[in-house]
Amino acid sequence: MMSKTEKKCWSESFGVYGSTIRVSERGPGGILYLLWVDKTGKQRKRSLGHRDRRRGKKEALALANQLATTRASMVSAPKAEPLTLAEGIERAFDPLEGMYPVQTRHALEGRRLAGRGGAILGKDMTWAELTPGKIQSLVRVLARDSEQGRGARTAEYMCDMLYGVAAWLRQEELIPETAALPKRNWKVRLKQEWKALTGHQVQPKRPRHTVEEVSALFRALPGADPRLRLLVELAAELRAGQAVRARRSDLVLEPVGGFGLGRFVVHGNGKKHGEVVDLHPELRALVDETLAAGYLSDAEIAYRREEIPDYYLFPAGRLRRGKVRVDLAKAGHLGPTAIRDMFRALEKLAGVEHQPGRSLYGLRRHATDLAPEFAQDARVLNRLSGHLDSATRERVYQDPMNEVVLARAAKARQQMRKYVRDGSGSGSGSGSGSGSGSGSGS
Repeated sequence: MMSKTEKKCWSESFGVYGSTIRVSERGPGGILYLLWVDKTGKQRKRSLGHRDRRRGKKEALALANQLATTRASMVSAPKAEPLTLAEGIERAFDPLEGMYPVQTRHALEGRRLAGRGGAILGKDMTWAELTPGKIQSLVRVLARDSEQGRGARTAEYMCDMLYGVAAWLRQEELIPETAALPKRNWKVRLKQEWKALTGHQVQPKRPRHTVEEVSALFRALPGADPRLRLLVELAAELRAGQAVRARRSDLVLEPVGGFGLGRFVVHGNGKKHGEVVDLHPELRALVDETLAAGYLSDAEIAYRREEIPDYYLFPAGRLRRGKVRVDLAKAGHLGPTAIRDMFRALEKLAGVEHQPGRSLYGLRRHATDLAPEFAQDARVLNRLSGHLDSATRERVYQDPMNEVVLARAAKARQQMRKYVRDGSGSGSGSGSGSGSGSGSGS
């Protein structure tokens, strides 16, 4: 029997019958959860990840209103009628049962683009009527309304989002399996259509840093946010969005790899494959310093004592006295906005002019250009830049975990670091496919 002094879990409900959302504590004073009953009668819950009751009530009320609106629109439309574009988009972006579990900036932008495309095509058009010809007509409308041929990428994203919504609707058996299927190479045809209508070739902007700018950025790294420094040193040539998700368990400090000093594992995500970075002496020294006395030292102590099972190497949140709190190290990784802000501060520190769309992508593009000066083996080049392949032969028939190739990539990465810092280093030998894994560093 519960004593009179024992605290009860706080909870509060919002919404009307059939669309009720309850916000509740998991334990007295604990993390808040949202609880609701879906359309099948099954109870569902989702953690909010915080303890702020006022904020939790606002989130519960907002979701209750959205759920009521969504279900009202679903009830108003007879089930026998085929799903229209507007109805399908509404279902796909439902906050509780749709494509995205969290309303991220990507999800909000996707909904905006899909909604705009649906409005152009007609709100009463059904998904079964969304043929490649209708997509072509959408592209033509956007091309004719464009200013000086701009907007091709937006048109591509809009069509891609409509096809993405259609794929989700087919998966949920809300539209026929043959509805809204894209034609092969539709993106190529879109660009051809755009050029024919506007006279402008679709050329994506790929700004990159110069050698001098990269040198300045690497020299300024010790004065930047230590999380950005470790991220750049470990994965400047790779996709930062994948590398930033890494945890302590992805950092192998046993004597493995090309230098026998450990390795950093970047996991794949969807079509983007993962990568393995063998630590060279300079990288291992930075890692050891960060874990022993740097911003991760408190989290590392807790990890070694088995007080926590794992933690993020690039945690979000503010550092206190140069260190991250253990609870924040477990909570989540840096987001894209935080990384961009950190990189912009680094550019200012290095005296490098900021250019929109460059950031860490500029470093990766520069590394892709620079890599052939230090390695000739196509497999090594793929390892350095994190690309999947340069030819089907290499992807299908060659061993992607070849230890010799990993070792050559590690040595080439070390030489590239020396080159961008002080201009020394050699562009030959270590990463080439000429038999030996050793190479000149002078």
